[in-house]
Amino acid sequence: MKKFKKLLAVVACVSLMATTFAACGDNSEPAASEEPSASTEASTAPSAEASAPASEAPVGRTALKGEISFWHFNKDEGPNIVKAFNAAYPNVKINISIVPDKDQQYQNKITSAVRAGSGVPDVFPAESAFVKRFVEMPDAYAELNEKAKDIVGNMIPYTVAVGTDDKGSLKALSHQAAAGAVAYKKGPAKQFLGTDDPTAIADMLSTPEKMLQTAKTLKEKSAGKVSLFPTFEEPQKMYLGGRNQGWVVDNRLVIDQKMLDFIDFAKQLRDNKYEASLDQWSPAWSAAIAADDKALTWSCPTWGVPWIVGSNDKKAAEGSRWGIAKPPFPFFWGGTWFGIYSKSDKKDLAWEFLKFFTADNDAMKKWAVENQDFPNNLLVISQGAGETSKIMGVDLFKFYEPFIKDINGNILTRYDDTIENAFVDTMRSYLAGKIKTKEDMLKTFKDKVKTNLKDITVE
Repeated sequence: MKKFKKLLAVVACVSLMATTFAACGDNSEPAASEEPSASTEASTAPSAEASAPASEAPVGRTALKGEISFWHFNKDEGPNIVKAFNAAYPNVKINISIVPDKDQQYQNKITSAVRAGSGVPDVFPAESAFVKRFVEMPDAYAELNEKAKDIVGNMIPYTVAVGTDDKGSLKALSHQAAAGAVAYKKGPAKQFLGTDDPTAIADMLSTPEKMLQTAKTLKEKSAGKVSLFPTFEEPQKMYLGGRNQGWVVDNRLVIDQKMLDFIDFAKQLRDNKYEASLDQWSPAWSAAIAADDKALTWSCPTWGVPWIVGSNDKKAAEGSRWGIAKPPFPFFWGGTWFGIYSKSDKKDLAWEFLKFFTADNDAMKKWAVENQDFPNNLLVISQGAGETSKIMGVDLFKFYEPFIKDINGNILTRYDDTIENAFVDTMRSYLAGKIKTKEDMLKTFKDKVKTNLKDITVE
């Protein structure tokens, strides 16, 4: 989220979403961690069908033997990772436990185990909402610099930055990327803007000034029927990615100039009715995705194609309804990282497990295509998905490839979830007129941060 909590209430096919995208999210964003199994925790060994016969595994892989423990917060992705690994390494036993992250259950259980120095699994993941918490936590993840030195060059740079602590130690790797883009409805675009070409749409949204002009044209041509955005939270995702600094630098709150600019931008959107005043993840927001009379564009990370657009617009897969364009600012939204417990006595075997689904080219291509995921693998991306997205009509690997290296992973901090929730809440009050001035809005925001985070300086 966590950020998937809101999504669960509004997005159809949630259980399917959880199947593949444990990655996607922060506390208010869609992340597969939010849909737990019926029980609070389940442990399983690989099933017979999860393990391929030794004869089917490549020569040499059958020689790898042993047993490790693996926790995950997603009841579908975790077992599927084990299944894929055991198809290649049938003689390694992965004892998997599913601990849902509802009410931060997973995070708290990992934290308690690490602090106690007992009961920590050999490998455990963290989603974008809290990955920095574990990357920076003493004794949580083992350093991977030496082990990963030959593979990180094939990973999207921002994912490596996110998995690296403030001392330069690489602690966690991701098997996927959640690069952001802009999804738009072709029908209204063609009708009111005169084109549905993705290059033209990207240009119309390439600067704040052009976005406002496009919003004005759209409003005028549609007689106020269609807004550019369903909510201010869509462009907020983009502005967050465009920052030079994260929310916390040297243990103090920093409000980057990009976010100060965003406050003014969002105010213009609201005052001119250029956005539909919906709340992200609300039923109305979800319903608007399928309708043609509310808004034109949505922020769309890689996983958003099937799980934001596809899950809500049942006709999307028929094609010709949606297009996807380059965003004005590079950003990412969601993702899951994995690390090895710092005190594990099975680090070498754990590394073989982790390396398989974060670095094996063939395995990552297979996983991405079968699960509608986006691989954190530059070689695989450069080769293309090999198929056209039914929803967007393009090869998504090739679409995202030109700008994924521009994403800044250094701006993510362990405090982002709390701070961004405070920012959104305060912005809602400001845009609704409950807070009268920008100065009061900033003061209220800072007060919320100061109340919720006692260990950083707020000036």
